[in-house]
Amino acid sequence: MKHENISCDSKFGLSFLRIIATFSVIVIHVAGPLVVRFSQIPNFEWHVANFYDSVSRYSVPVFFMISGALILRKDYELFDFLKRRFGKIIIPFLFWSLLYSLLNRYVFNDDSFSVVKIIRDVFYGSMYHLWFVYALLGVYLTVPVLRRWIKNAPQKEILYVLIIWMITIMLTIPKLNIYFPKIDFIYFSGFIGYFILGYYLSLFKFPKKLSLILIFLGSLITIVGTYYFTEKNSKFYYYFYEYLCLNTLMVSSGFFLLFNRIQCNKPKIKSFMLHLNGTCFGIYLMHPLLLQLFELIGFNVNITNSVISILLIAFTCFLVCGGVVFSIKKLKYGHLIT
Repeated sequence: MKHENISCDSKFGLSFLRIIATFSVIVIHVAGPLVVRFSQIPNFEWHVANFYDSVSRYSVPVFFMISGALILRKDYELFDFLKRRFGKIIIPFLFWSLLYSLLNRYVFNDDSFSVVKIIRDVFYGSMYHLWFVYALLGVYLTVPVLRRWIKNAPQKEILYVLIIWMITIMLTIPKLNIYFPKIDFIYFSGFIGYFILGYYLSLFKFPKKLSLILIFLGSLITIVGTYYFTEKNSKFYYYFYEYLCLNTLMVSSGFFLLFNRIQCNKPKIKSFMLHLNGTCFGIYLMHPLLLQLFELIGFNVNITNSVISILLIAFTCFLVCGGVVFSIKKLKYGHLIT
């Protein structure tokens, strides 16, 4: 394990990682409707969906890790940070929240118009994927304080916090918490741990073999564990899909270590990837709408073998959303909503 400072190549690696994580989120949302239909669809299709969903669960934690690796290295004035970060998120978030509320109530459904319902949608989530934005905003509120602590904290102190956070994750393992004393770990729990972990792991260069082992073992636990307990309970068992569980932590750490330091010496490829990285937030916000439209026109997992169809739909969605977001950004005020 070698200590290193972040470089331009690391920033390219983090950009590449954000791109594949964004694609993986779409894979989750394509495969997800199948895995919850255990015993209602052919076994082969369920296993394929479980595989794709399982190996993609690293994506959301990695978003937090990337932000931590980049943001916690810089010094900010409190109000300057809140203005810049919240300004980049709030306007697109409000726009898409309002759009999803209107579409889901008055286009895809025949609901009676109500301003109160729309406001409630925006406050509590008008689409399933927007929970991430609420969580990210919550983590951002801690950054000015976290940065001052991390700047002055020795590495063993940061590691101490991460170890306690990992214990809170281990306590989510069914029936394991009975072997721990009833100490309240709430102040160490949540996605803030991934934020700190991303910063901490970015300080070091780890052997590639370690990242591959973490990805393989974590994914295997997710796939097999989900199948075993789903079969045992005769209904879909969600625990191993949780973002704050040990197997997902393993896979997320493995992907971060594997990709965060990849390099690119070709300017055209680097430029393309950095531009694509700039569309990822917009793609994330938009992709459920496109998946709904795909379903309406019959472009769904039933078009061909599920091994192909899940990836095909996810890849098509990613490309179309990327093209639309890129085009919107070309408009005078387009950057405000993407």
